[in-house]
Order: sequence, then C-alpha cells, then structure tokens
Amino acid sequence: MTAPPTAFGQLTGLLASAVVATAFLIVWRQSVPGRLALFAVQSALLAALAGATAAFTGKHELLVVALAVLAVKVWAIPRILRRVAPAVPRSPTAARSRVGPLLAAGILVFVAYAVMFPLTGGTPSPTAAGLPLALATGLIGLLVCATARLAFTQVLGFLVFENGVFMLALLATYGLPALVEAGVFLDVLVAVLVAKVVLGEIRESIQSTDIDRLRELRG
Repeated sequence: MTAPPTAFGQLTGLLASAVVATAFLIVWRQSVPGRLALFAVQSALLAALAGATAAFTGKHELLVVALAVLAVKVWAIPRILRRVAPAVPRSPTAARSRVGPLLAAGILVFVAYAVMFPLTGGTPSPTAAGLPLALATGLIGLLVCATARLAFTQVLGFLVFENGVFMLALLATYGLPALVEAGVFLDVLVAVLVAKVVLGEIRESIQSTDIDRLRELRG
C-alpha cells in the first residue's frame, strides 16, 4: 500500500531539508572527522529518501539502491577516508570566520530556487518542492571544493556534490534504473579509493595536504 501523495511530498520535503542542513553543517564544521560523520548522516538520509520513494512508487529496485547507499556511502567510503583523516593536520584556517562560507551557502540556496522555479512553479509532482534543495546540495558541495584548504576536503566536497546530483535524479525521475545507479556508486567508490592513495602519497612526500603548500611546490 502506497502512501498518499501529500504525505509522500511532506516526507520528501523533510528529508531534502535535512540533507541541505547537513550540507550547511559540513560547511560550518572545521573538524575533518566531524565532516566525515556529517557526510555519513547525509548519505543515510538519502538512503531513507530512496526507501520512501520505493514505497511510494512500488519500484522495488530502489530498495536495492537504498541498501547500496548505506553500504557504499554510509559505511565503506567514511571507513576508507577515516584512515586518512587522522593523519590530516589541523588547518591554520580553523580559527577563520565561518560567516562567509555559510553566507555563500545560503546564497546558493536562493540561486537554486531561482534556477528551478520555472520547472517546479506549477508542477503537480509531490517531490517538486525538494528539487531546489537537491540542486542547492550539489552547489554547496562545489562550494566546499572551491574553498577547501585541504585536498582531503576537496574530495569530501565532491562527495557532497554527488549526493546532491543523486537526490536531484531521485526526486525528478523517481529513481534512475538500478543498473545506472550501481555504476555510479562503483565509480564514486573507485574515485574515493584513488583519492585515498593520492592523499596518502602526498602526505608521505611533503607531510601535508594543505592546498597552499601544494601550490608553493608547483612554483
């Protein structure tokens, strides 16, 4: 038995809002392990969103997608990156103001609503309200990539961006084919494994993953 569209829309809106909230917290937090924990929470919320969509649409393959999110993004990726995170030194930017990045993230939310309004402004879809929030999550991930002072944080920003893309596809199409989703998860996992190896080699070579120091080495 599927849930009524109004209840499903409210649930997806709530979950989408929580996903964006975790993106804001990732921007706000300076601790690398803390950001990893927030990414795991964000991914768990996406798994719940996939499960709710499966219940509403009757697409049982989305349950497989939800389990894949839990296995890859909630368990495997944080476990892999956590082995690198303790070795990442505290950035001297820890004391810098967090108002600027948070303000930029807030502006990106307004930009996402402005961009998506022509598509969601009269759309009867119960998930329409969550589409701008999905786009905002992806944009905030790009913001984390662009403003990161550690190579590790750039990897994390890419993962947040990918979560936003996943949520956008889920809400817009009620789930891509499971085969496509499986390929995406595999690509993300491989990318994280490669990033772990690269970060490990950088750390062993120059004892730092600070972007400023890497630019100095470039010349």
